Amino acid sequence: MFSSARLLFSGIGADELMGGYSRHRGAWQNGHGIEGVISEIQRDINRISERNLGRDNRKQWYQRRVRGNLGRDNRVIGDHMRDCVAPFLDEDFVSFVNSLPIQYKVDFSLPRGQGEKIILRRVAEKLGLKSSSVLPKKAIQFGSKIAKLEGKKERGGDVCQRLNKKKT
Repeated sequence: MFSSARLLFSGIGADELMGGYSRHRGAWQNGHGIEGVISEIQRDINRISERNLGRDNRKQWYQRRVRGNLGRDNRVIGDHMRDCVAPFLDEDFVSFVNSLPIQYKVDFSLPRGQGEKIILRRVAEKLGLKSSSVLPKKAIQFGSKIAKLEGKKERGGDVCQRLNKKKT
């Protein structure tokens, strides 16, 4: 597929802000209730810069030199002569979402694919994306089946040992 678009939007940060990870649902299901969910979301927000940007560049997410997921994404996208923006990491947006009541973000009495990121799902419905609005989250490494091609013990942040082997 080819597109002449020069600017790409990344959804990075949406799961942390709006209860999109399975651990958020797990906090609710494990008897911690809505307070446990709020606590888990707050913990994710507090470490969002470390997970997505690298520990050294917490407030400079918009710069190309950042490390972590966003830095990686920017390098890959930039390699294709495109730019990437991450609207869910905008400070004003993060503040706004944090001010919303939790029921706008999650309702874990609803099934998976409906009870997470509720406000985003409603926006998708309003935009005519009904079938997409009820899809459960699936990490790209699992949805693309790439994780099955690699060793089971490897993690995304690991340095690939096969590439570090010295040739004899």
